[in-house]
Amino acid sequence: MPLSRRRFLQLSAAGAAAWPLRSFAKDPADVSLKINHSTNNITKNPYPDHTAGIAKLPAWDGSTGSESVPGSMRQFRGNHAGTYYGSGKLSESLRLHWKFRMSDFKTTFQDKPHTWSGTGWTGQTLKYGDYVWAADVGGHLHCWEAKTGKLVWFFSGDRMFKGSPALYKNRIYIPGVDNHIRCIDASNGKLIWDWSSWADNDSSPRILDGKLYIGGEDGDLKCFDAETGKLEWKESYGRGQGEEPGSEGIECSLAIADNIAYFGHLEGIVRAYDLKNRKLVWKTPKLGLDIDASALVVGDKLYVGIEEGKSTLLCLDRATGKTIWGKSVGGGLWGSPSKFEGNVIVGSNGGKMYSFDGATGAENWSYKIGRGTWYSPQIVDGKVMFGSYGEHYEMLDAKSGKSIWKGNLGDRTHSGAAIEDGHIWFGGGSGYMYCFGP
Repeated sequence: MPLSRRRFLQLSAAGAAAWPLRSFAKDPADVSLKINHSTNNITKNPYPDHTAGIAKLPAWDGSTGSESVPGSMRQFRGNHAGTYYGSGKLSESLRLHWKFRMSDFKTTFQDKPHTWSGTGWTGQTLKYGDYVWAADVGGHLHCWEAKTGKLVWFFSGDRMFKGSPALYKNRIYIPGVDNHIRCIDASNGKLIWDWSSWADNDSSPRILDGKLYIGGEDGDLKCFDAETGKLEWKESYGRGQGEEPGSEGIECSLAIADNIAYFGHLEGIVRAYDLKNRKLVWKTPKLGLDIDASALVVGDKLYVGIEEGKSTLLCLDRATGKTIWGKSVGGGLWGSPSKFEGNVIVGSNGGKMYSFDGATGAENWSYKIGRGTWYSPQIVDGKVMFGSYGEHYEMLDAKSGKSIWKGNLGDRTHSGAAIEDGHIWFGGGSGYMYCFGP
């Protein structure tokens, strides 16, 4: 059985950091725990022949948050409820339009030299206007022309970027392994503000009514002024007297509905927090071990994926946190659950994609991927799009689970895509950024 993040933290806190890590951890999303960051091997200028340009972005549409609208992808899971995955018609015979080789990150893994390439588990691609953005494990945020793949500009960080970015008022908000949250001008790649803490950030920002909300490995739920970067408040969870070592981290992104934020912890507890009144609404008992998947809000229900536990997919009452039903999904869930009509679709670390009835938990279908997946499935035009630890990016029929198309990329793909106007933009572990279309 693979070593969980929380178990590693507990052992580290007890002075057992030499505990052997399992080779299953091939994705750099786990970098803060599994690789050596003592030496900065970020290449500041991986594209020496490139001349920076300007992205000619449309005027901001007046939205007071980072939720996506058709034609754009502005944050991980699309909107705050986790129910927007893209728009437009998708061809059942996709072809590669362009690819771009991104930078690498060289370090040590299990005391041996190792090179990380491409994008990791948290490498969501954004799209707005005629441009797409994605950050790689080499520590660079890129802006490309969506149609051509031409690099417009890049921004160099101090470590690889970990949390997926969000777009708001033509600014990119992105967390990193170097413990920073940065605000970057989406048109030219210039830094606007920078905030740092003592722990890194896996979570992706959620911007609502001009406020940026995010959780971190420090266990804090934070609220910032999105314009200035001023920290307005924070609430700390999972730490204190009697708490187990390593229990504090918030690695999932917030799900928000009706100003209530829902989030899990390494400790296996889900909380509901009232953002306006700044109070805890409810918390569950311990549901399992490590909740990295972001919750899905559908009506009065909350769907939660867990890495390890008696039930690894849970349907909770959104008002009370009480369990309505639970399913044991082999291998556990690292990717987030997704909505399709009245069903919930999830991919498992055990190597299957599933569809369950959202009301009862009854299984509709399962599809054998063959390798584990951490991808949060995206359903667009009745088709399920996802990658895995295998070499393929795949398309299934969302109603039947039948395979429609797959493309061999040569390595894993866990990063969320921007799927708009019949095209798909995403990065993978092969080191490339891709654009597929009809």
